[in-house]
Amino acid sequence: MLLIDKLTNKVDFSKSEIIIADFIIQLGEKIKNYSARSIAKETYTSPATVLNLCKKIGIEGFDNFKKAYLNEIEYLNQQFGTVDPNLPFDQGDTIFKIANKMGSLYEETIKDTLSLLHHDLFQKAVQLLNNNNNIHIYSYGTALNIAESFKEKMMKIGKNVYITNNLNYQRYEVNCIPKGDCVIFISYSGETKTLINMAKTCQKKNIPFLSLTSFGENTLSQMSDAKLYISTRENLTHNIANFNSNLSIYFLLDLLYASYFSLDYENNFNKKLQLTSKSESTRHSSNPILMDESKQC
Repeated sequence: MLLIDKLTNKVDFSKSEIIIADFIIQLGEKIKNYSARSIAKETYTSPATVLNLCKKIGIEGFDNFKKAYLNEIEYLNQQFGTVDPNLPFDQGDTIFKIANKMGSLYEETIKDTLSLLHHDLFQKAVQLLNNNNNIHIYSYGTALNIAESFKEKMMKIGKNVYITNNLNYQRYEVNCIPKGDCVIFISYSGETKTLINMAKTCQKKNIPFLSLTSFGENTLSQMSDAKLYISTRENLTHNIANFNSNLSIYFLLDLLYASYFSLDYENNFNKKLQLTSKSESTRHSSNPILMDESKQC
């Protein structure tokens, strides 16, 4: 979740912290000229309250907060596109107009996801998958369904991916991951308590993990051995559907698969062909109708 969203939502903020949050939102880029002391003076609060607010939204120290906040503003200011990811089409739009708007949204989401892709961070993520035996993916809801496609692709080139849909089982399973395996956590906000607790378990067991979260400072990405950012243009509660974040997750997982594949391109390509050929042969031999059709061709 973006810092601007945390400041706007004001969850569990005191009256003084609400005043400070509103002042910071109003400042925008001008915050670069302010210190904790000067903000406290302008809001008739104290520097300690400013620092407590930073800590409450997940950042230690005002200078660290200011740097992260300015990075967010830069990201939001350079966002391109004409389609609102929350309400990409309007009531009364024709089906052809909806189709065009959805096409534009998909294009903008891919471009935005690529803009958040940092070469070194991405390379580190790919190497994390390559340097470990098996991959375990933990998330909630639709993200797990999206991850099933990634699992299928990886399995076809000999890399095991484990996905547990039962949330209670996830909490137990993370304690059983052997050394030599790695984890992918997917969380838009990066603040899901259950996933954070599971990440802490991984740290204790020295199990490396990659996080896919929204852009900006969040607890899960700060804990991660490697991190990638999901396109962060969506309000997850006030939208028609999670088109933007779901597509961004799918694209990032496809990028991970493609980059992992390329590390041993020829060998992986042969594995894929052999498995696909064997699967098709088995499918035809077990279905008389398909066998008859193949003979007619």
